[in-house]
Amino acid sequence: MKKIIASPHAPKAVGPYSQAVETAGVLYVSGQLPIDAETGRMAEGIEAQTRQSLTNLGHIL
Repeated sequence: MKKIIASPHAPKAVGPYSQAVETAGVLYVSGQLPIDAETGRMAEGIEAQTRQSLTNLGHIL
């Protein structure tokens, strides 16, 4: 059975797809942008962008 995963703490999907889908014991996560879900602002600089993308991923997991 397929389970759609959506977190209000990560940016919403921009297109017609889910933040993540779990099926047959495997989790598929969409690409994460370095955007803060609360402010809608993109982090500046590679370190801040990497940190924000991983934070968003953590919210989805």
